Amino acid sequence: MEETTMQTFSARIKWVVTLIFFVLLLGTFGFHEIYHARWDLAFYFIIAIMSTVSDPRITPHGSTQLIFNTVVIIVGTGVWIFGLSIIVSYFLESDMGYFKERRTMRAIERMTDHFVIIGAGRVGESIAVELHQLGEQVVVLDPDASRIERIKGLGLPALIISGFDAEALKVANLPKARGFALALPDDAQNLYAYLTARDLNPDLLVVARAQTQESAHYLRNLGVNRIILPDLLTGRRIARMLAKPVAQDLLMALLNEEGVHVQEIYVNPGDPIANQPVQKVREIYGEAVTLIGYWHDSKLHMAPRAQDLIVPGDTVILVQVDDS
Repeated sequence: MEETTMQTFSARIKWVVTLIFFVLLLGTFGFHEIYHARWDLAFYFIIAIMSTVSDPRITPHGSTQLIFNTVVIIVGTGVWIFGLSIIVSYFLESDMGYFKERRTMRAIERMTDHFVIIGAGRVGESIAVELHQLGEQVVVLDPDASRIERIKGLGLPALIISGFDAEALKVANLPKARGFALALPDDAQNLYAYLTARDLNPDLLVVARAQTQESAHYLRNLGVNRIILPDLLTGRRIARMLAKPVAQDLLMALLNEEGVHVQEIYVNPGDPIANQPVQKVREIYGEAVTLIGYWHDSKLHMAPRAQDLIVPGDTVILVQVDDS
């Protein structure tokens, strides 16, 4: 933000300097020709009239000098006002940017159980938007100022970081976060950011993007919870769309929640489903709800049997089909 504002300010100042140069050049030439003044004196006259300094030697005599003085005063004053407005607007924009940044920082400091995304490219932006639509709190980090400005334009909290060390990641209140997404395009940077994040919050759920199988192997061995290989995943989906299009459409409908709602519920001791068999799910949650799987003892059970017992500590996956 600060860098972008400074670049805009520099460009505007160049315009002002250029305008002042041409006004001085033409004014000097005009005083030399119309007032028949020496070149050095003509330059002094244009400086004096632009600075609203009174000098009897530049009092107009005749219509030509009067018109010339009037034009110089109007143009010169306009240039000064234009330059002054640019300087004032720069400081106002800087102050506004500072206060916005402070407001964002205070909001992040109050966050708990939120998600931190490092990397504001296309993947990181997509993650942030999806989480926001799911009603989650997100913070996006990236060293690239232009990417951060784009994320801010979406109305999401985003901060520029200078590195991937502990001090850089603490700005996102990582110790109180629930999850961490590694969406940087460089696997080495993702690895470094992961090690720092895990040190700040050992219980963090971490999902990483990896470019190669080798990088995915290293990240998995270091304890990353979930790893996505975009190229591999895309290839598999295309192959399955070709070989099993209907089955793939069903999976995509579930993934994108097209006509269905997928819920993930952690079972607490007092929940209605606690210590109940799978066959009781529709009785508890409604006829439109189906339990398609549950997580028990670090294992995912798909297509559970009717008599399987759901106990506290399990995570159930429910699908509800829209009535329409």
